[in-house]
Amino acid sequence: MKLLLSILLIPVCIGVCSAQTDSIKASKQIKEAPDDLKQLLKEITEEKAKKVGKDADLEIDGLLFDETKTKSGRDFYDLFYRDWEAPVNVKNYSIFVSEKPYRLTTTQIQVRINETLVFQSFLQPRGDIVETLAQQAVARTQVYLQNYEAILKQLEGADRAGSGIF
Repeated sequence: MKLLLSILLIPVCIGVCSAQTDSIKASKQIKEAPDDLKQLLKEITEEKAKKVGKDADLEIDGLLFDETKTKSGRDFYDLFYRDWEAPVNVKNYSIFVSEKPYRLTTTQIQVRINETLVFQSFLQPRGDIVETLAQQAVARTQVYLQNYEAILKQLEGADRAGSGIF
């Protein structure tokens, strides 16, 4: 008896459920959005595109990389780091302090900014010489970074672009 009732009720439920979905589909007609709403959506997407463009320019600036190998090179890096103070409004740069072994206890120290060699000198394991060279390297690096924007503009200027006429 229960089996018979459940078999009879299944088609009724299927018919009612399909009727409900048909009525829901009929009531959900797609309407055209008003022009004001379209304009607002367009303005919002343009603002987000501008914001994404500004955020893409963000970069971690002023990283200082230690590529030294010896104790005197590490001392030079520590003194350079201690005295280093980045100039104001300078961006898009990284500083690399690297060292190349030379004869006996002498090494060659280099300070590069974005692959541009700014300072290079031979380094002896004497503390006073290491400190003096670190101060000179900091001074030269700061001067280079202060003039960095002007150097980039000069390199990208019209006189370097050429006209294409030989």
